[in-house]
Amino acid sequence: MDQEITSQDYRRRRCPMLGHDVGFGYCRAPGRPLPCGKVFDCWFETFDVQAFIRKHFSEHEVQEILAPRQEKLTSLVELIEKARKANESKP
Repeated sequence: MDQEITSQDYRRRRCPMLGHDVGFGYCRAPGRPLPCGKVFDCWFETFDVQAFIRKHFSEHEVQEILAPRQEKLTSLVELIEKARKANESKP
C-alpha cells in the first residue's frame, strides 16, 4: 500500500457515530474503498484533511464521499422488501 496515503493513520479521535476512539485509517477506509462521509467534519481541526483527501481521491470520489447517505431505516426497509420478494419467487 502507498505509504503516503497511510501517513495520517496514526491520528486518533472519538468517532461520533461509533462512540469510541478510532484511528484516521478507519475513517479513511471504513470497510469500503471510500472514506467515511463525516471525514471532513471530524478531522478538520486536527490536520488539513481536505487537502489530504483531494490529493488521494479523484473529484468524482470526493463527490461520492460528500453525497448524503441513505438513512438506515430506509435501507433496512429496502433490504426486507428485497428478501420478501426473493422468498416469494421461490417455488
